[in-house]
Amino acid sequence: MDYFYELYASYILKRTIKLTEDDILSINTEERYVPFARLLAQKAKEITGNGSYLVIIENKKAKEAVEIFSDYLIEKSPTLFIYLQGRDEEPMFENEKIYSAREAQLFGHLASPTILPEASVSFLTIPMPSPHWAKRIFEEAEEKSIATLISDFLGLNSEKEIPSLREAIEIDEYDKLNLNGHKSRKAKLYSDDGMIDLSFSFVENSRFNSLIFETKNKRRFMPHLFPSSYFRAIDKNSANGHIYTSMPFILFDKVINSAGFEFERGKITSFSSSEEDAERIRTYLLQDEEAANLAEISVTETFSELEEIPLFNYSEWDKLRGIVLTLGSPRSEAVPFKSEDEASSKGVATSLFTLSIPLGTAVTLSVESEDGDEEVIYSDGFIEDYQ
Repeated sequence: MDYFYELYASYILKRTIKLTEDDILSINTEERYVPFARLLAQKAKEITGNGSYLVIIENKKAKEAVEIFSDYLIEKSPTLFIYLQGRDEEPMFENEKIYSAREAQLFGHLASPTILPEASVSFLTIPMPSPHWAKRIFEEAEEKSIATLISDFLGLNSEKEIPSLREAIEIDEYDKLNLNGHKSRKAKLYSDDGMIDLSFSFVENSRFNSLIFETKNKRRFMPHLFPSSYFRAIDKNSANGHIYTSMPFILFDKVINSAGFEFERGKITSFSSSEEDAERIRTYLLQDEEAANLAEISVTETFSELEEIPLFNYSEWDKLRGIVLTLGSPRSEAVPFKSEDEASSKGVATSLFTLSIPLGTAVTLSVESEDGDEEVIYSDGFIEDYQ
């Protein structure tokens, strides 16, 4: 495990942001992750020459803040906030219960705020191995199982050089150029076997965005460890058709292995699943008025690291499954408006709840050109080059 954490820390500091001698880290962590926080701070000092702030979190509140690996009083404010994210016990599922925001957060179904201000400082969330995370997807509740999962996904044991933030930005810019070259808002999603046939419209003035962010002073950074999901808001009133997925997803702490959904005027009107799964799907759809509305689409190119990992139970990584549709609310970064009222009036779904449904790579996403012709954006796991 010590070797894993060494590799994990190196990956984080090279992949997510380009550190300079002006950088000061603030690492927020529960007591159990303090050794890894100190390792991050030590590796950061080797690059920046500076110490870091260590903030101990208890019951979701800052308990204590100290300076570490610094030979003098740190007088500068942090330039990068890192949060070491553990996993909490989910509430017990109750059929047809309306859940609070706190309960939705513990289940992983709390939507992000519709509008967020532009970041003034870089920030990063790091998922940390834990027995609770392990027992959600493995029979044994051992942290090393999650460490192996993360290591395999990120290629930590590979002899390949860790990809830099600069390389991630280059790929990101090329893919978004292809996705956003098409100006039409009308789109269609379908599969050759007929299991997916859905038409919808993107939100006015929206674009495909990614998980590479920029601060007010134009500094690029990654708030998560993987940038290859491109997402765009869907008009909440526009979806018509049906989808069926045989890819697993988590709903109220249970793996749903397959489900089908019918959409009319943007909202789920009926669904098919096992009887046991139906209780959870029905309960989700009851949560609030827009929980059942289609809100966002995510696009990811296929890559081999995911082929042997059917489920992460970590929302950002589970959205890397080819085409993924999100109900309830899009990510804040997908909303091109300055107020929640304007966003809602322009067709952005604003539910307190969210649920992502993976469809995989055997799907075609197209838009309608000005001449009424079909222009394919994504097919069989790859983003099409825009001509």
